[in-house]
Amino acid sequence: MNRIFVLLLAYGVLAGGYATGQDMEPSKNIFSGLDMPAPAAVSESAAAVASAAKPTAEQLADQARQERAAVAASAAATTLYTEQTVTTVPSTALSTIQLYGQDELITLIALHKHLQLVIDDECQLTPDIEARAKVLMLPSYQYLWGDMLLTGTCVSKDAASGVDYMRGAAEQGFPAALMRMAGYYEKGRYVQVNTRQAEVLMHEAAALGYLEAQIAWVDMLTRGLGSPLDYEEAYSWLHHTVIADDKQHAKARRLLDKLAARMPANIVTRAKAYNLN
Repeated sequence: MNRIFVLLLAYGVLAGGYATGQDMEPSKNIFSGLDMPAPAAVSESAAAVASAAKPTAEQLADQARQERAAVAASAAATTLYTEQTVTTVPSTALSTIQLYGQDELITLIALHKHLQLVIDDECQLTPDIEARAKVLMLPSYQYLWGDMLLTGTCVSKDAASGVDYMRGAAEQGFPAALMRMAGYYEKGRYVQVNTRQAEVLMHEAAALGYLEAQIAWVDMLTRGLGSPLDYEEAYSWLHHTVIADDKQHAKARRLLDKLAARMPANIVTRAKAYNLN
């Protein structure tokens, strides 16, 4: 009885396995009859995706360039520049300082207030002043930077470099620089005495209509420098110049009287009648 039961059980297991195998046997192509790619096509597509995901040498180079640009931009962001404005970030708060315009700076130089303005701004614009003198070679900024070097304002004193920048501004015809260099040559300060060079430079500054130089030029003539041929022209320049400052006006009047004493009366009359500016 037991042997019969075991045989029946074994037969049932074999029959069930065979049926199961018949039910689960797959077809050779499970996608046959369907509008789908075969497994081989799927494999090729997956390979293509994997290949596309791997960056090419050109993509890697472009990524490296972008990273370098990001680093450069980050470094440049410490100080932000515009044509007329510099924004700096001090330790306490954000402050924006306006750079000096050309007309403003020329006026300050004429009033001898240019160095005080740099000091009042706590020397924060020193690098920008230097750049405009060295790179852009703007004569007003060459004058300012040269004077800063000569006086040690916000920078270490450097007379040689200061005179070079002052001379550079004079060579570009900046009147205040021409006058300064004329004074240096006449007095022998920083350079050797050269009265002829002093006369040429002061005359040129006066000819440009620079009031302070016109006064200084007449003063030089009354002290025997220059030539009597310069008297009429110099007298006319100063006589016809509008002088707002009372002290300057009085000084000009005294110097004109002294110069007139060296001139024939008819030449003085003619100089007063004709504006040679």
